[in-house]
Amino acid sequence: MGILKYKNILITVVLFMAIILVRFNGNQVIVKQQPYDSKYFKAYVEYFRGQIPTEAIRPATNWRFLIPLIASQLPFSEMTSINLLNAIFLGLSLILFFKIQTHLNVPNKMIWASIWLFIVSFPTFYYATIGYVDASLFLFIAISIYATLNNNSWLFTLAILIGLCVKETMVIAAPFYLVYHFKTNRKNAILNTLVTAILSVSLLLIIKQNAPVTDLSTKNNFWQFGTSNAITNFYRFNTWISFIASFGALGLAITLNRKTIFKNIITNNLTLACLASFGVGFVLYSLSYFSTIADGRIIWLTYFYMLLPLASVKVIEAKK
Repeated sequence: MGILKYKNILITVVLFMAIILVRFNGNQVIVKQQPYDSKYFKAYVEYFRGQIPTEAIRPATNWRFLIPLIASQLPFSEMTSINLLNAIFLGLSLILFFKIQTHLNVPNKMIWASIWLFIVSFPTFYYATIGYVDASLFLFIAISIYATLNNNSWLFTLAILIGLCVKETMVIAAPFYLVYHFKTNRKNAILNTLVTAILSVSLLLIIKQNAPVTDLSTKNNFWQFGTSNAITNFYRFNTWISFIASFGALGLAITLNRKTIFKNIITNNLTLACLASFGVGFVLYSLSYFSTIADGRIIWLTYFYMLLPLASVKVIEAKK
C-alpha cells in the first residue's frame, strides 16, 4: 500500500528521467545531430569560470547569461552543469504546475495526465538537456502563472525579470497577467503589466549594453529578417517536422476538445489568458521563421498555456 500511494510520483520520476537522459549533453545515440547553439552556452560557462572561451561570446547567446553563470559555479563539465540545471529547473516547474492545477481544482487524474503528456512530448525529449537554456525557463513561467492566479503582482514581476535573464522569450508570460485580471480589476491589471513591461525593457537594454562580446564581428550579426530565411525554413524538412511534432499529442487533445475550450473562452478568464500568451508565443515562432532557423522550442514554451485550458475543460465538465 505504501508504494501504491506514491505510484503516480514514481511513474512521473521514471518517465522524466527516461526522457531527459536519452539526449543528455547532446547524446547522439538516437538522434544523429549536434545541437548547434550549445557550443555558445558552453563557451559562456567557460567565460564565467575565467577560462578562454572555445567559441565566441556573441548575441543573442550573451543576453542569456543566468544559467551559464550559475552553471559556472558547479563542479562539473560545462555541458553537464548546464543540463543538470535544466533538469532541476524543469522538474521544479512540473512540481509547481501540479500545485497550480490543484489550485484550479483540476481532477487528480487530469493533473497527472497533463504532466505525463508534457514529459513524454517530443520537445521535452528533443530540447530539454542538449545544452540550451529553454528548459530552465519553464520554472519562471510556472512561477509567473502561480503568481497571477494568486494575485501576487510582485512575484509575477520578479518571475518575468529573472526569466528574462534566462532567455528573452520569457515575454510570452507577460499577457497572461493582464488578460486574467482585466475583467475583475482593469486598473491594477494595466498598471502592473505596464510597470512590468517598463522594467523588462529597461533590464533587456542594460543586459544588451553590458553583456560580453568576444568577437566584435558578431556583435550585430544575428536575427537578420528576410525572405531568404523564410525560403530556407520552407524547404527545410526539420522545420516542418519539429513544428508538427512539437504540437504532437497535446495539439491533438486540444483539437478534440476545441468546441468546449472555445465555447467558454469569453467567460473563462483562464482560457482567454492562456490564449493570449500562446498567441505571443506563436507570433515569436512566426518571426523566427523569417529571421533564423525555426524549430519547436518556442512552441514548447507555450505548453503550460496549452495544458491549462485543456484541464479547465475537465473542471467545467465536472461542474455540469
